[in-house]
Formats: sequence, C-alpha cells, structure tokens
Amino acid sequence: MKKECIFCKIINKKNKQKEDIIYEDKKTIALLDISPASKKGGHTLVIPKKHYELVTEMPDEDLKAIMFTIRKISKALMSFALGMNIIQNNKKVAGQYIKHVHFHLVPRFPKDGITIEKWTTFRYKDELHRQEIASKIKNLLKE
Repeated sequence: MKKECIFCKIINKKNKQKEDIIYEDKKTIALLDISPASKKGGHTLVIPKKHYELVTEMPDEDLKAIMFTIRKISKALMSFALGMNIIQNNKKVAGQYIKHVHFHLVPRFPKDGITIEKWTTFRYKDELHRQEIASKIKNLLKE
C-alpha cells in the first residue's frame, strides 16, 4: 500500500492540521502553513484535493479551480498585507519537498525579513544562442 502524503491526509481529515483549513471547495483546499514565512502570519497553502506531484500533471479543469481559489485567498490576504508572493515549486531541485502540488501565498510587509530566492542574472552568450533556446522550447511545445 502506497504511503499517503501529508497533504492527502489533511484533505482526508486524517491529520490534526485540518483545524488550519481556511477554505475548501469541491476541488481545492487552503490552509495556514504550519511554518509561516512571516511573524505576522497569513502564509497560506492552496492545494488541489486530487493528488498530483507536478503542476504539469494537472488537467485544465483542476488548474482553473486552483487559480480561482488562489485569487479568492489572495484578495483576503491583500486586505491586510501590503504585497504578496505566490510560489509554486516543481521537483526537489526547485525546492519542492512535499510531492503534492501546492502554492504558497506569502503576505508581505515592509521589513518583514523574508527572502524569496534571489538569482544572479546572466546574458545569453550571443543572439544565436538565445534563438537556439527559443527554438528548442517552441519545438517542445509542438509535441
């Protein structure tokens, strides 16, 4: 028997964190993150009820549902926060530690001490290299 992930346990009300659920509909659930990024709180996770590891596995109807929930929760959070980050990671190398799609909605405040991943920017080595990368992606989109 496959071990149920922590988010599936919460969705199926098999975990004490069910008390942190702030919104639920037929396809999605939103709950407070147990380790919020901000001391002011409000850091919320929005999760599809059906188990998908990656956002690329989600059918259009579930993607639409999760985006509507993200918008609903975002409006509430933005009523007391001055800004917000919406973060979704795919695969461990990108920071995904729970293999169930989830979006972090992180309310932001001045001098909140939160550091969202910063990266160093680079330039393509030349115009040809940039065009090769664009062409590669375009060809993959045709598949």
